[in-house]
Amino acid sequence: MPIVYYEGTSTWSAPLNFKNRVFLSDVFGDYIPSFNYLVVPLNKYSKQDLIEKNDELSLIFLINQLQSSSEFHNLKDIPKEYTEHLTDNTPDYLLKIIGKVIAVLLHKLNVPDEEVYDITDQITRRQFSMMFDNFQAYDVQETRRISREKGRLEGEQLLLIKLVIKKLEKHYSAKQIAEFLEEPLDTIQPICDIALRQAPYYDADKIFEELSTKLINNSHYFL
Repeated sequence: MPIVYYEGTSTWSAPLNFKNRVFLSDVFGDYIPSFNYLVVPLNKYSKQDLIEKNDELSLIFLINQLQSSSEFHNLKDIPKEYTEHLTDNTPDYLLKIIGKVIAVLLHKLNVPDEEVYDITDQITRRQFSMMFDNFQAYDVQETRRISREKGRLEGEQLLLIKLVIKKLEKHYSAKQIAEFLEEPLDTIQPICDIALRQAPYYDADKIFEELSTKLINNSHYFL
């Protein structure tokens, strides 16, 4: 039976007969296969639903439900019985197939090649519990990377604030500062507005804190 695994969130609305989905099917009808296919909506199944299936396809579904590598923490509660069942009962011929499919899914999540190799190697060696441990380890690494990136961006923002302060002390306008630093006026103006309320005693850290709070509040407003 032909099966379509649907990853979308809306209801499937296309015809379920292959022939009806082909352009000009009424003209070339005699040459187009006519069969119905089964749609399996992936998002219909919860994590617990898939774990209860306790088979190789459920493992692929679990990985495929992840939208980014930052969601690996969603796999931290996989029961020991689930991985043991896969280890003991997965046929040899399926191991390589599962490994290849999961490798494709991991590459879609931008997981580094080295990590993908380690994970798929553990599949072929029936080390499913270690594979899930690997997911958790990578999740920790990804969290640290995001934290470092956040720290770098905060450092750049603080440096920009200090540069703005130096120009304000020389009585530059926000527009002049934006032109001098080659930054958008929309970026410079909020810094100037906050800083000028402190004049003549500027505090870069306090400006950064107030600016960050303002940006967070604005993002909540638009949500």
